[in-house]
Amino acid sequence: MTYVCLWILFCLIAAGILIKDRKRISPELAVYRRFLCVPWKLAIFAPAFLFVTFAGHFTDDETWDVISGSGMSLLTFLTAPWAIGLVYQVAKKQRPLRYIIVAIALCLFSSSWFYDGYLFIRDGEYTSRWVGNLLLSPIIYISAGLLWNLQAKAGGGFTFSFLRTHWPRPPINQSFRSIFLIAIPLILVAAFVLIAYVGWHF
Repeated sequence: MTYVCLWILFCLIAAGILIKDRKRISPELAVYRRFLCVPWKLAIFAPAFLFVTFAGHFTDDETWDVISGSGMSLLTFLTAPWAIGLVYQVAKKQRPLRYIIVAIALCLFSSSWFYDGYLFIRDGEYTSRWVGNLLLSPIIYISAGLLWNLQAKAGGGFTFSFLRTHWPRPPINQSFRSIFLIAIPLILVAAFVLIAYVGWHF
């Protein structure tokens, strides 16, 4: 119970930071929505969302149901690219250090604490799988955040969107062809963590 109180408090602190800085955050999030709606990002997210939402039915993981799968998948898509960008900007001193709290809270809530909280409500007890999920799911989260920050360079090759001065504005070049090869390893890392640690039955 102490752990639950601590992570709830941590999330409330992160929320307080965002509320305090809402004059900056609100317009930024409006731009960020357009950043997420680049066609290739939605094209990758759609099948990933469907898989994570429904594949739990074919595993021995009793905690993986439609709500836990869809919730974690959607939260990851919505927050991971922004959280990764926040960490970079804090490291470059473009944002105050307190945004590390926001990035960590987004990562851990999306990849672990949402799952813990939902299962506690569903089952009336804290899941015994929480430690394994806490260790593994952030890997998927980070891979997804890097994947959806990829962008093609004008002359070929790739870069990460959060390196741009005007991030998170959508990139001018929204082609997927130049970033296809670098996207594959990030997708495979996330897929391996997702499927390798459960038993499957069909």
